[in-house]
Amino acid sequence: MSKFLDYIRLSFFACGLLLGVQIPAFVSDFGQALNAQLIEANKAIAPFKNDAAQYFNNDLEKLIKHYQNLDDDIVGKGANNIDALNTRQQTLQTAVNAFSKSPYLFTLTSNLSDIKQQVWQRFEGQIILKQDSITAAVIAAIIIALLAELSGYLVLTGIKRAYLRLFTA
Repeated sequence: MSKFLDYIRLSFFACGLLLGVQIPAFVSDFGQALNAQLIEANKAIAPFKNDAAQYFNNDLEKLIKHYQNLDDDIVGKGANNIDALNTRQQTLQTAVNAFSKSPYLFTLTSNLSDIKQQVWQRFEGQIILKQDSITAAVIAAIIIALLAELSGYLVLTGIKRAYLRLFTA
């Protein structure tokens, strides 16, 4: 029975290694997705920034207010769309800057769930043997193995106590 438990422990450890080595790959894919979306946002807002540069001394807010002050509902709605594009571009720029400073922490704590979900849907397991992926793999393996060991201990202790209550009472 002891060998069997050793194999189970090794299996959990191996699963932890395989899962842990995926963490840097996901973080890398998330960073690439952030950069790609920022490029698209920059392209979308560029014509309006050019107009703001030409007519409003580089002040995009003045361009938006100009459009909103026109007595045309369609143009006013377009101003709201420009504002939304500008907000998205600024949010993505801030996110890319934060990601470049601390990729793992930013990926874990960011509220860009739409981008995370897109990355997760397209994510394919990959093994990249760099120092950070090996470190993440070993840490994940140890944590999963410890959790499995603790869970097994708690289950066996619970079974023992239940057995003793039933047959010693």
